[in-house]
Amino acid sequence: MTETRPVRPLPPGAAQAPGGHLPRPQRAKPDPTPMRIVFGMAGLASVTALLTAMLPSVAPSQVAVVEAVDTTTTAAPEPSVLHVTRVVTLNAGQTAPPNAPVVVKPKPTPRVRVKVVTKQSG
Repeated sequence: MTETRPVRPLPPGAAQAPGGHLPRPQRAKPDPTPMRIVFGMAGLASVTALLTAMLPSVAPSQVAVVEAVDTTTTAAPEPSVLHVTRVVTLNAGQTAPPNAPVVVKPKPTPRVRVKVVTKQSG
């Protein structure tokens, strides 16, 4: 046997959809204007931040003021000294020059090999 469901009566002015189902009511869509305003303000703030970050590289730098210096009474500048450090490896039997700092190279630890001999069975 087949069961039959009771059918609700349609409200006045509503047409029945094909297949015997009632049409769904249309929902009102939300207004997009407030979100458009928020996105516009966020975009404006980000563009302002980027332009502010790039501004120092674009803006002209300040000109330094050079003062006139009277060079008649000043002494000549001291010459700069360039210290050169030479590292020399001495061979066996050689000695270092007098008053030269000597750094002794540490000897490496000896390698020890252990050979294990086993008897074969048989």
